[in-house]
Amino acid sequence: MVHPLRSIYLRSTDRVSITFSFPRQHYAQLIQREVTMNKFIKTNSSGFASYRLPAALIGGLALIGLASQSVQAKEITFASYLPPSHLMNKEALPSFFKAVTAASNGSITFNHVPGAQLFDNKSSITATGEGLADATNALSAYAPNQLPHFNILFDMVAFVENPLAGAGAALETVLLDCPECQADFKQHGVTILGTYATSNSGLFCTKVVSSAEDIKGLKVRVSGSGGRLARHLGATPVRVSPADLVTSLERGNIDCVLGPLAWISSYNLFDTIKSIVSYPFGAFPNAISVAFNTDSWNTLDKDQQQAFMKSLPALTYDLVIKGYVEGHDAALKTAAEKGISVLTGQSEFAQTVADYKNKDEAVIAETASKFGVKNPEQIISQFKKNLDKWNALLTGDTIDKAAYEKVLWDEIYSKIK
Repeated sequence: MVHPLRSIYLRSTDRVSITFSFPRQHYAQLIQREVTMNKFIKTNSSGFASYRLPAALIGGLALIGLASQSVQAKEITFASYLPPSHLMNKEALPSFFKAVTAASNGSITFNHVPGAQLFDNKSSITATGEGLADATNALSAYAPNQLPHFNILFDMVAFVENPLAGAGAALETVLLDCPECQADFKQHGVTILGTYATSNSGLFCTKVVSSAEDIKGLKVRVSGSGGRLARHLGATPVRVSPADLVTSLERGNIDCVLGPLAWISSYNLFDTIKSIVSYPFGAFPNAISVAFNTDSWNTLDKDQQQAFMKSLPALTYDLVIKGYVEGHDAALKTAAEKGISVLTGQSEFAQTVADYKNKDEAVIAETASKFGVKNPEQIISQFKKNLDKWNALLTGDTIDKAAYEKVLWDEIYSKIK
């Protein structure tokens, strides 16, 4: 705790109320949105504040002699930078929370805070490590220097055609084969538990794109290595935060977005865009679904931790299929109904993307080296090996949820000690 403690009360409900004086700079750190302040902070007439701490900060009270207190019930504050309308927050996470609560016999409950109320995506990992939330989701591409080893996999987007296979390969690489990836999180006081893959990226634009030639010169919003792909297509890459995506399109700051087509629904862009390029430019394999404050994670007993582990395979499937693959298909259907132009461009883009992939592996390694990664080629090789394995495991056009959950459990989560 960086704040001077005044008094401490431990209640039977596992809520801790701490009264302390607020240095102005720490006040800004602790709460970044007025709505969050109203939820957690009450100030009395003496100028002191009572703060309902997330479990992550409760864990820190061990330093002042409360470690011996054993309380089974835990409320987990889960913060998400994504909007409340995003399927992650609207369906996938609520289902996951219910599953964890049931698997823990009711001892784990959740305080879900979506819409970047606590912090934005760029600070999700560091803020969670500092205890502003117990758990979060994030994209490493917005702060690649924070997670340099882990972010190598995010840059492998062009190599992933099957999102479920990409998700499995990334999870296996991060959780079993890449201790450096886990160390990225540990240095921020965070434990990585789950990742997921998006559907294949496409382009959706405010201008009509009817050929590959039309993309040249357009300003395209990108994430991670998408900037290199955009340049390879002749476009100008632009970095824009998710929160500014809609206004950037409306104001003409960007012409297109290179990303999952499910975003068209998530950000309600059907009345903004005029065309879609539905070529499979690749799926981001390791978006972060659950990253936990390590102190908070360690306050959970083994059964409670297992409740999370056993519920994570279903969350991964829901995010990949319901969140992105089905969202991809639904976006194309709605676009057709609204008269939005759709270009598949199989012949136009195939050779361009193949040329890009041949060159980009070396660029990914070089970029990672600039962030201090000493063995990027080894991590790339391991991920590609795991991707081949998961492509072979998931043969056929579809795999049902139960089968996918089982293979994730058998191949990955059952092996985590």
